[in-house]
This record gives sequence, C-alpha cells and structure tokens, in this order.
Amino acid sequence: MPRHPDTTLTAIKDAIDIVSLAGDYLTVSRSGRRFKALCPFHDDHNPSLELNPERQSFKCWSCGAGGDIFDFVKGVERVDFPEALRVLADRAGVTLESRARSAPGSSTSKSDLLAVNAWARDFFEKALEQSREARGYLESRGVTAATARKFHLGHAPIERGRLLSAARVKGFGVELLEQAGLVVHSEDPSGPARERFRGRLIFPIHDDQGRVVGFGGRILPAEEQALAARGKTVAKYVNSPETVVFHKRSVLYGADLARAACREAGFVAVVEGYTDVIAAHQAGLGHVVGTLGTAFGDDHLRLLRRLSERVVLVFDGDQAGLTAADRALELFLGVDLELLVLPLPANLDPCDFLMNEGGERFRALLETAIDPVNYILDRATDRFDVDSAEGARRAAEWVLGFLGRAPRTHQFGLEIKEAKVLDALAQRLRVPLETLNRLRGELDRRNKAAARPRPAQAQAAASAPQPPAVREEDLDKTDLELVRILINEPTAAPVLLTNVTPASLVDPALRAIFQAYLDLHSEGYPPSYDNLMLRLEDPAVRALAAGLIVSTALNTPSSSPLPEGVQPASWRERLEKMLEVLARREWRGRLAVLKRAREETDQHADPDAYRAIELEYLRLLTSGRTRKA
Repeated sequence: MPRHPDTTLTAIKDAIDIVSLAGDYLTVSRSGRRFKALCPFHDDHNPSLELNPERQSFKCWSCGAGGDIFDFVKGVERVDFPEALRVLADRAGVTLESRARSAPGSSTSKSDLLAVNAWARDFFEKALEQSREARGYLESRGVTAATARKFHLGHAPIERGRLLSAARVKGFGVELLEQAGLVVHSEDPSGPARERFRGRLIFPIHDDQGRVVGFGGRILPAEEQALAARGKTVAKYVNSPETVVFHKRSVLYGADLARAACREAGFVAVVEGYTDVIAAHQAGLGHVVGTLGTAFGDDHLRLLRRLSERVVLVFDGDQAGLTAADRALELFLGVDLELLVLPLPANLDPCDFLMNEGGERFRALLETAIDPVNYILDRATDRFDVDSAEGARRAAEWVLGFLGRAPRTHQFGLEIKEAKVLDALAQRLRVPLETLNRLRGELDRRNKAAARPRPAQAQAAASAPQPPAVREEDLDKTDLELVRILINEPTAAPVLLTNVTPASLVDPALRAIFQAYLDLHSEGYPPSYDNLMLRLEDPAVRALAAGLIVSTALNTPSSSPLPEGVQPASWRERLEKMLEVLARREWRGRLAVLKRAREETDQHADPDAYRAIELEYLRLLTSGRTRKA
C-alpha cells in the first residue's frame, strides 16, 4: 500500500474524535476535562485508560499502551497500520489512493471481507422482499417487518448461482467470496463453487461496531420438506466458517444494537440464539444479547464488560441449559463482573415465552435472577442429599470444584468470592468452615499430585520424542472399569457424572477421558464415542480410549475369556460395585487426611481445632463402619 501524504492522515484525524471512537468499543465516563474507560489492552478492572480530547490521544497508566486514533484501532482491532488506516478512512469519509480490491492470489484484507459481507447482507435483504415463503415464515414466528429490517434479516434463494452472478456484476471474485465463507468449493478444487446458504432465512451477524462479519442461515420448512421428499437431509442451521473477521467466540449477537439499552436498564441480559435476541428486542428489551450457541469464553467477557458491569445469564430450563450455566459460572467466578443467574422453568424457551407472554412478563422474570452463590448452592442441594454425611461431602466437593476451576485472572476479587462461597456453603451444609478449608486443601493436593507424571512416565517422556503409550495394566483397576463402562454405555453417563468427579480418578489419562465426557454432557452434546474422540487431543489418551471399546459384547467387563457357562455381570451391577469400591477408597483417603491433621494439631495450644478434627474423624470412622456392616 502506498504511503499517504500527511494531509490525508491529518484529514482523517481531524474528522474523528478519539473519545467518540473509543466509545464505540468501550464504556467511557467523564473524569474532569478528560475521559476514562477500562483498558482493552490488558485485563483491567479499574478504569486505567485515559482519553485526552485536547490532544486526541489515549494512555493506559497500568499497561503503558498509548498513542493516537491509529494506534488505538491497531491495538483494539489487532491489525497493522494499513488496515487501521483503511478502517479510519472509511469512518472519516476520506478517499485513499489506490483503494482497488486485492488482485487474485494476493492477501485479502479485513476491509475487503467486510465490504463483501455488507454487500451480501443487502443482497439477502432484497431477496427477502421478493420471497413470499420467507416472509410468511417470519410472520408465523411472530417477527414483524420492522424487526426484520432492524436486524437486516434476509433470504438466500434456493436457485443455484444467484449470489455468484450478482457478485460478478459488482466485481467481487469467487476467491473473495470463498474467503468470506459465502461460497464453498466441492472436494475437487477445480470444480465449481457453490453458495453456502441456499433456501434459508439469513441472520446477518454484526460485531459490536455494527459491521457484518458473518451469517447464520435457518433452512425454511418448505425447502426442508422438499429435500426430505427427495431423500436428502440438511442441517437446520448453518453458520459462516471462521474467517479473518469472524470468530464465533468473539461475537455477541445484537451487541451493536444493545449499548444504549444496556446503559438505560443498568445491566445486560445474555441468552443463547438469534431468535431469542430478536424476540426480546421486538418486545422492548433492547439490552439482550446472544452467544450464538457457543460456550462462554474470555472474549465474551470483554464484550460484556463494554456493555455493562452487571450481567444476567439466562439459560433454558432443561438439563443442557443448567449444565451450560454451571460451566459459565466457573469463568465468571474469576472476573470482576457483577453476575446474576436466571435458569428458566423446565422446557421454557426465551423466544416462545416472549412471543406468548410479552416483554413485561419477561422483564419481571429477569427481576427474579439470583446471586451465583445461591444458585450454586441450590444446584448442589438439588443434586445431592445434603442431610446425609456422604451427600454433604459430595456437595462440598462439587461446589469446591467451581472454585478450583475458576481462572485466576483477578486474584483479589476471586478471594472475596471464594470466601463468600465457603461461608455460605458451611452454613448450608452445617459443617465448620475449617472442615471445608481442609477438604479444599486435600482436593488441591490430590489434583496437583495427579497432574504430576509418575517417575517412569517422566523418564519415558524425557527420552522419547513421542508420548509413551498408556497401558491398561498400569492403570487403577477401579478407575479403568468406570471409564470403560462410560465409553461403552452412554446411558451410564448421568449416573457416573453425578456420583464421580474427575478428581476422584487416580490416573491422568483416565481423568482426561472422564473430563471430556463431563464437558460434552455439560454442553448438551450426546456423550458418544465419536464426540469424545473429537475432544481428546493427546494421541496416547486417544489410543487408550479406542482400546476401551469392547469388541465382543457390551457387558464384557474385560478382555479375558470367561469360563464356559459363566455369564458376565451387567454394566449396572458392575457400576454399582465400582462406586462402592470408589467410595471406600475415598473414605480411607479422608480418614488418612484427618488423622494427619490431628497429629499435626497441638491439643493444648488449639483445643477447639483439635476437638473439631477429632469429632470429624470419629464421625467418619463410624459412618464407614456402618456402611461396611
């Protein structure tokens, strides 16, 4: 790209106010003659980014980032100077020299992709105006024409070549369309390109600046039925692939429309999909955004912080929704955001509720969102019988697991949240806080010990470039049998995942398989073997999992042949025995921990602590004898 004269750069800087520019990305507040915001260039929790409108500059007094509007866009968009210049020139209405599109074979810029996406959005919108079928579907779903215009909803015609022909007229080549994810090639690279979206209602996906970065497409019912009549099946939803401008985990659907409403409401509400967001905005709840069906990540948190410091997570009332909420809370525990949780009643969908009950009823429902600490404790008491010693212990381990998995990005805030959780948990379970702290310490030690390689494994790893194979004979027999049942009998997953935690397993390889199944179950995916293999990255662990698939009969507990006339026990019987063995093993481990704690506590210097440990030791000892009897 040629060097542009200083007059061009000055014209761009004169046309763009840095406070206004930053306000499109961040929540900006006045501080005297200057403005402040949370710095987007590091994990900022106290506004340390200062904007100087007189000098048209910015400076972060924490991480040291600073500069002018070009430096700001380079950093926040993660682009080089030529790309930042194009972005700002478009914003300022300044024409740059040699703005021709990239020639075939050259690297495609973000500006090129954003331009073709914006054109495609207009193409799909015009196609919607011409499609009675697509408009009729929207009407049947209660979506008004005004709402369709607000979200720029569109239609992808079923006829092949429509988008390709229109793109050629506008000068957009097939290579650019392919890099934008609008067309795909067949397996033969020399074969013709075809449109990715055909016969679908189109949901343009905008970033928080309102730029079109991708698309989602929902197959229209009539087209789905026509394909089914010909023996063909298609996915109900198709999304743009990852591109230079589209990263699914970095986008909140509707965020570009929600900023003002979030400020007015004082919080941002988060739902899952397109239709939930659209229904909320149509009902007057403009402070609702969606995650596009993906699990929460750090990028989502950064986007939410730009909208509001107060977040309400809305999850469907089914099991998949509850487990998704559990996973999201782990992430939120480690960040400095005020969080409330709203698990909807069973089988209640936000879109259907909004269409049937209206915005005021949903607004009232949002007011019932609860503190995450109470949510976690309510979930624990629902999952476990906390009136029994064993149930209380499992509930405590489950809750402490949230703390152990929380990211340690903001230690001071996390310590306060942890203290609040521990105090509430002690009251709910009616156990001393000291007991919970000891249990937490034991879980931490167990996890660290399990994460360390065994001496033989460490030596093999140091001497060989490839990780050593995991041999079944080297693994704990109880844990091996539990994981074998889990892999071969998916219906066992709810029982196993409720009664066993990853920390309970001794071997890292088996724990990795168990954790992958837990993640699948938590995210609402079927815990099948195929899905499992997609989650396992370590080749040795993948090989172990493949070897645990029984080749003869599902109920065969091992590869050893059985004597003639002997029938194998069912997986349910084996699982019941394994859970008993595991509970006994954990009981012995807890007894050993309490015994060491008693020996290390001075009875005279700290009689209360000694007495508490002694009582817990005797209670546990008695419960174990009762179980054996």
